[in-house]
Amino acid sequence: MKDLVFIGDVHLDRDDEALADFVVFLQSLAGRVSCVVLMGDLFNLWLGHEAMEQAHHRAVIAALVALRVQGVRVVYLEGNRDYRVGPRHRGTTFDISDEAPWTETFGGRRLYAVHGHGLNPDDLSYRRWHRFSRLSPVWGLFHLFPVATRIRWSDAMERRLRKSNRRFKGTLPEELLLGIAADRWDAGDTDVVLGHFHVERRFEVAGRGRLWVLPEWKGSRRHLRLTADGEMGFVDSMSVPRSPSSNSSSTPSA
Repeated sequence: MKDLVFIGDVHLDRDDEALADFVVFLQSLAGRVSCVVLMGDLFNLWLGHEAMEQAHHRAVIAALVALRVQGVRVVYLEGNRDYRVGPRHRGTTFDISDEAPWTETFGGRRLYAVHGHGLNPDDLSYRRWHRFSRLSPVWGLFHLFPVATRIRWSDAMERRLRKSNRRFKGTLPEELLLGIAADRWDAGDTDVVLGHFHVERRFEVAGRGRLWVLPEWKGSRRHLRLTADGEMGFVDSMSVPRSPSSNSSSTPSA
């Protein structure tokens, strides 16, 4: 049985120097993994509409489709930079694409994974924007405008998103996240996996479970790997495959 990998936020953009490396990394997974879980925010902004997908989107989409053709299951956990991605790409680019948490049993571990942008109840302004911007009437009205206008507005929205919820994202809310993880451990999950926060952390509470927070891929070139034997840890994405180190950038917590 092959590995399962989790890839954190990538935030690719137009003319991104990291694009080629990321595509090469995806291509390298064929034959080595059975499932790829992308933790959302693959691009700085992704609007799930053909007219709004540009060259950097299409390059990654092609690499993901190729993985699926080779028998790799591809899961996408939509983040705060993703708009209507699931309806457009579910069943073609992705096997699963949703904002909802993803659960799976693999390598003897019970996994619970979600992007993480909706976990902080105090981030009220972002929660309001998230609900409003994804309403069907808003989406329909937006697509009545010419493509050039939509792209210009999208660029402005991306700059706004870059500034939004920075106060809640600048420091990892460890107490909040461990509380959420504890609820999942009580429900029987062994490992909780989050994206969104752009830092690499591992927390373990003896006798209960583990919480993994994934780093942003573009800045770290690292991802989380789970082997069929149940070994789980962060590894370098661009190096020769090796045994995962469960202690990399870890922060144990009692």
